Amino acid sequence: MMTLRTFACVAAALGSLALAGCTTSSGPDATLTVFNDSDFTIIDIRLTRSSNSGWGPNRLGNDVLLPDEQLTLGVDCDFYDAQLVDEDHVTCELQDLDLCLNDAEWVIRNNTCSVFGAAKAAREAAAKAAASTTPAPSNATL
Repeated sequence: MMTLRTFACVAAALGSLALAGCTTSSGPDATLTVFNDSDFTIIDIRLTRSSNSGWGPNRLGNDVLLPDEQLTLGVDCDFYDAQLVDEDHVTCELQDLDLCLNDAEWVIRNNTCSVFGAAKAAREAAAKAAASTTPAPSNATL
C-alpha cells in the first residue's frame, strides 16, 4: 500500500511540475496590428512568409477595414510580406517584415504607398473635373 501511495504522490508532483513550467504555447509568436489611418476602405489584407511565392487568404475574410479601424493578426516567427488592397483595387505591398517574437504596427496613411497617394490625387482630380463640367442652373425667364 505504501508503494502505491508513493507512486501517486510522485505522479501528482510530476504532473504539477509539467503544468507549472513545461507547457508549450501553440499560439502566435508575434502580432502585426494594421491601423487604417487613410481615407480609403481596405478590402483585402494578405500576409505571407517572405519565402512563399503566393499571398494566401484574405485576412479580412468577408469584412473590410474602414478608416480609423484596426486589425491585429497573430503570426509565427518569420519574415513576412504584406499586401493590402483598397476599395478602388489599388494594391500596396510591404516586404520583409521581421515578425519574430516581436509585435509590429503598420499604420496605413494616404501616403503610405506611392500608389495610394497617386490614387488620392486621381480621385480628387476626377471630382474637381466632374464639378466643373456640371452645367450651372439657368435663371432665364421665358
